[in-house]
Amino acid sequence: MEAKTGTGVVGALEQIARAAKRKLTSNGGPLPAPYSITVNLHRYLAARCDVKLYDWREKGILSLKPEDVLIGHPHPDPETLVQQTLRSGAKCRWKALLFPIHHALPTFNEYALPLLDRADVVLGIMGPYWYDTLDTSFLAPWKKKIVRLDLAVSAAEFPLVKKQFNAPGKRGYLYIGNNRPEKGIEALSATLGRLEQYPRGWVGGGPDIPHATRIAGYRELTREFIAGLAERYDIFLNTSFSDANPATILEAMAWGFPVACTPESGYYNMPSIVPLSTTDIEANVAALEELQQAPEGRLCELSKANRALVETQYTWEKFCGRVWSQLERFV
Repeated sequence: MEAKTGTGVVGALEQIARAAKRKLTSNGGPLPAPYSITVNLHRYLAARCDVKLYDWREKGILSLKPEDVLIGHPHPDPETLVQQTLRSGAKCRWKALLFPIHHALPTFNEYALPLLDRADVVLGIMGPYWYDTLDTSFLAPWKKKIVRLDLAVSAAEFPLVKKQFNAPGKRGYLYIGNNRPEKGIEALSATLGRLEQYPRGWVGGGPDIPHATRIAGYRELTREFIAGLAERYDIFLNTSFSDANPATILEAMAWGFPVACTPESGYYNMPSIVPLSTTDIEANVAALEELQQAPEGRLCELSKANRALVETQYTWEKFCGRVWSQLERFV
């Protein structure tokens, strides 16, 4: 069926996403999250039912009908649609919240807490670590209504570019992401400070990160740009302290970089991902030195396994299908 758009800003989020895709794919760059979530989920649902799409920044209260289904990403502004509609007690067939969940920094999600009791289900975009530790978090009272969603990427938009590795002793470490509190930059900087004899690069926004050379700020991650990085850098790092499941890790896996990251990045207990710590810098250095000296065949094995996961497990078909499995009986 043809999808309908919302009123007010009239589907502005998808319009923004399309504009972003035009901008970022003008030189071959892929559509980034969160726009990729909006576009892929909207397309999937619109092929199966009538959909009205609203910008999460729109304000007011939705006029829900008894047969309607609401899936909403809450905005911190209490005047916005999802917050206002849920707080109003408006009735419909089914109400779902959909947003990234992590709980080591409670202030990130505290605005959404009053809404959880008003939703029938919470579709939490998060890695297994955050779901497995819900019982000891401030979100424990709502665990029974939380359904975990793995983030996804389109493997075709993030082609395999890392096909060979520099010699031991010459391998570089790469971080792509912003410099924000949840990203665990202190641990990243301290770790890289112990690896100064190797190339250490960073692509992202925010204040400078000590011991990491900024290659570029926010920019299009074109195939050509990533291929250039792949010539100098060999291992992708993430030391997040409280991060649902960063898309950059999946993107790095798709490009073919071996990944080393903290459990608090969401991804853990995965044989093809090397675990790091937010506090044990000695352990981080040891793990990264081991990758530095590993036979190339070992790095190729990690690269191949990670690429296979992106192609088979972290797909939009699985992401959207899991959402659909929760709501199809209501539409």
